[in-house]
Amino acid sequence: MGAGATQTHREVEYKFRVPEDFQLPDFSQGSNEVVAEPERTMSATYFDTTDATLLRWGITMRKRAGGSDDGWHLKIPAFNEGEISGASVRDELHSSDQGEIPPADFISTVAALLRDAELVPLARVETQRLPFTVFRNGEATVEVVDDHVKVFQGETLVDSFREIEVELLSEGRAKLARKIVTELKTLGAQTSSVSKAAAGFGSIAGRQPDVPILPVPKKSALPCDLIRWAITRQVRSVVTTEVTSHATGSAMKLERELGHLSELLQALSVFLEPTENTEILSEISWLRAELTSPAAFDAQHEAAIRAVALVQDPLDRHEARDAIDSHYARRGISAQSSAVAAQRSDRYLYLFSDLMDFARVPPVTDSAYLPQKFWKAIPADSQLFVARVFSPVFPKKTAKLLNKYSGALAPSTDPNHYVDTASALRSVAADPDTDKSAAFALGIALGRT
Repeated sequence: MGAGATQTHREVEYKFRVPEDFQLPDFSQGSNEVVAEPERTMSATYFDTTDATLLRWGITMRKRAGGSDDGWHLKIPAFNEGEISGASVRDELHSSDQGEIPPADFISTVAALLRDAELVPLARVETQRLPFTVFRNGEATVEVVDDHVKVFQGETLVDSFREIEVELLSEGRAKLARKIVTELKTLGAQTSSVSKAAAGFGSIAGRQPDVPILPVPKKSALPCDLIRWAITRQVRSVVTTEVTSHATGSAMKLERELGHLSELLQALSVFLEPTENTEILSEISWLRAELTSPAAFDAQHEAAIRAVALVQDPLDRHEARDAIDSHYARRGISAQSSAVAAQRSDRYLYLFSDLMDFARVPPVTDSAYLPQKFWKAIPADSQLFVARVFSPVFPKKTAKLLNKYSGALAPSTDPNHYVDTASALRSVAADPDTDKSAAFALGIALGRT
């Protein structure tokens, strides 16, 4: 079978480990109707690098057969976006492709994490599944599945267990899902966040991801420890946003996180080796410009149209508007293509690899290893931003600065931030494809800006 189109959906579910003799409660209470679906036998092979790069970031990639959605699955945590307390919230990509290697778009989604490492089959999971669908007023609201699981490493059985999953099928029925979850817990079900396949990966499954989660340092910590904690935290946010952006299309969110990182590195520059810090800032600046280029072109297009609307002569307005639309149609496509090309380039992947290395071992100066007052080294115009970053470490300092100052702390992601109406009009007028009469009308509009 050929490659299938990739579909994406947000998965919200609770997982529980239970004894083999566990008795499921009766979910058909009140207006609930429970429908038992046919029992299924499923086999899934999990792919990862030899050191479980994906699993250590909470990501799983598998090829599964025997279910209602055979094919390839890529599950990515919706990092820091749990809509329901205690639930596992993930973006799931599904491809009906039956090939033996992962789909190309799956690989591109996690390419920044792989760092050229090869994906190989590491574990196989055999599941005997009994699914139930809970309906409320005729609407499918929650799916409960009762799984008997066997995990293999090669042909060796390494684990077996029983797992109950409760998945929310309707966003408006979270209350019903919580009620089912509460009942399962009351009966002794133990909350689990571990992937079914984790046992098949061995001890590497328990290691930290490439950018580790560090404990919050004490405010008396050396600057080097404070800096590593802050940079690691922000780089993790950048990397996780990069991965999720492929599923959600949130390129501007990635640009915003890169902007936070850029501002952080500039604020801490007194403690960082100038050459390495300048190089990484330059690459961040390049990528931010590429990511914002399509939105900036759209904003410039709209600003130019607003400007020519003030031209009194209808013919002049019409000619100027046609020239603007033609110019931005061509240049907008070029900007979009450039942004896509940038995200597929080696330079892009090298930047994320460098960011992860930078976070693990920040290139701090010797002064960062000396006891000193951290805040005295931070420029005055950066202190409010830094206070927000370090609020878990310095809560009183953050509160004091927030009371003293107000205003936006984050880099602007409003496309209008990049608009210079006069430059936009000049760009259209200077376009070789803009005729003289339209250029004249644009000049009139320019005189009114």
